[in-house]
Amino acid sequence: MAPSKSTTSRVSAHRIGSLLFCPACGTLLDLPRDDQDEIACHQCGRKEPASSYENLPTKTYSSPNAFPSELRSKRALVQNKVNDGEAAKDRDPVAQEKCQKCGHIGLSYKEMQLRSADEGSTIFYKCLNCGDQTSTNN
Repeated sequence: MAPSKSTTSRVSAHRIGSLLFCPACGTLLDLPRDDQDEIACHQCGRKEPASSYENLPTKTYSSPNAFPSELRSKRALVQNKVNDGEAAKDRDPVAQEKCQKCGHIGLSYKEMQLRSADEGSTIFYKCLNCGDQTSTNN
């Protein structure tokens, strides 16, 4: 006995985010135009009702660093400083360079782009022993 049309269920399009994919072949379906009631799959020809796109919840995610701002970068520099002018030994990378003032080997450093983009960056060094600070243009 063949199943009647009323008992067969239609498989709807697969949704990932706000994108709909054909359940038969997996092809990305186009957005419907205002005058369209159905969307035809370009690969297999299966038709999906345009109403599948209605009332789809959309969630967006971003990281705090996705939208750079001058205020955020200033705040990050302030948070990276340590009391009494000490170098941030745990956070900044250390170069095996000699301090010009005390002769200690080991300078923490930071690289910043202070000039235009087609010019080199500026590297700021800080002695881990005496706290002397120097900079070089790269």
